[in-house]
Amino acid sequence: IIKRIEKRKTLEKRSDDEFDTIIKRYDTYMETTKPVLEFYSEKSNFYEIDGTLEINEITVKIDAFLNV
Repeated sequence: IIKRIEKRKTLEKRSDDEFDTIIKRYDTYMETTKPVLEFYSEKSNFYEIDGTLEINEITVKIDAFLNV
């Protein structure tokens, strides 16, 4: 994650992608978001989708989950 964000900083010239900020965001994720994800991932109607896929691939997966 750190390498990806550092590369983004170089490409996009983002000032908020300093190392200390990255670590703080990661810590916040671990404290607040990850427990919610773990809670819902135990539910039978929870589906995980790889957000790095192309939009049309994500749409197909969502449609399959919704039986559309």
